[in-house]
Amino acid sequence: MKLIITGRQMEVTKGMAQYIRKRFGKLATFVGADAEVHVILRVEGYRHQAEVTAKSGPYAVAAKQITKDMYSSIDLLAEKAGQQLARQHDRLARKSGAVMAPAPKELVRAPKREAPAVGRIVEEEASAGKPMTPEEAALQLNGSRQAFMVFEDVHTGDLNVLVRRKDGNFKLIVKD
Repeated sequence: MKLIITGRQMEVTKGMAQYIRKRFGKLATFVGADAEVHVILRVEGYRHQAEVTAKSGPYAVAAKQITKDMYSSIDLLAEKAGQQLARQHDRLARKSGAVMAPAPKELVRAPKREAPAVGRIVEEEASAGKPMTPEEAALQLNGSRQAFMVFEDVHTGDLNVLVRRKDGNFKLIVKD
């Protein structure tokens, strides 16, 4: 397996390259010796991004992971790539009808058992508005059907929340 490690806006240290070789070396059981695995590392502010692309015979992997720590990005990326390869391996085994060994368990970590969540995030909305005063936020909230508005205060730079009350007035929640 040919492993190519590239650093964008950063220098890949020997320790980091060794860690990547250790984590992605387990994938060699799937992809074989002729595979080319390309790992790209990028740092943008506090965002540490790791990407992988791999192609070998019937297997192809493309994944990206972003966290606040490069080593955790690499760990999560290797796990994600391992899961993709295991799914492809099992799918090929079912499709061909051939008796193939099951996917190695060390590539795919068992899902963690978590307490049942009360609610989950089902939608994400990015807001790139300009800083405004609470009065401007109240005018904008008054013209919309939203129940609340998150805005950046022009004077303090803090994020504030303006909530529409049932009596028609507004409640301003500020950071202490």
